[in-house]
Amino acid sequence: MDLQGRQQQLRVPPFEQFTGLLQAAGLLAAGAIIGCAVFVSIYHHHLNATLLENRELRAENEQLIQDNNSYRISKTQQNRINRLDVIVESGEDQLFDKLTEQELERRIRNDLNIVKGQKISSIAESPQLYRSLIAQKTYHAIMDKDYTVNITTMLLLQTELKVWVTAKEAKRSPG
Repeated sequence: MDLQGRQQQLRVPPFEQFTGLLQAAGLLAAGAIIGCAVFVSIYHHHLNATLLENRELRAENEQLIQDNNSYRISKTQQNRINRLDVIVESGEDQLFDKLTEQELERRIRNDLNIVKGQKISSIAESPQLYRSLIAQKTYHAIMDKDYTVNITTMLLLQTELKVWVTAKEAKRSPG
């Protein structure tokens, strides 16, 4: 075979006939990528909402189990504290997200758990002792921040002690 015959056999088809097909394939790929991104963002939003609800329900369940155990132990003792309720309020110009608030409530409730089962009269006689349990206490590593809490109000209703605390973000010292 001569050189001219080889060139005819190795001829590349014209590229212009594939431009429409390449545009369609490009649009299909771009649509698939955009669709995946939208799906993942919606999925992430729903997963985040579900995880938040799960944590709330776990915290509520933990509190109900503790309350149930306290009631079982002291159901005949009407002059003792059976239930502890903690309400966390944010400091000036700060709003807490739900997870931070729940974690603070959980830790404060754990610190004040020694109050359960105590006689109501002992709290009435020395409320400062119980206030000092968490006065100016700093709770570390809550969502990568530290918080200082202080009791603002303690209210005793029958066998339930309600405690309102304010929490402020504590400044970490370099070190």
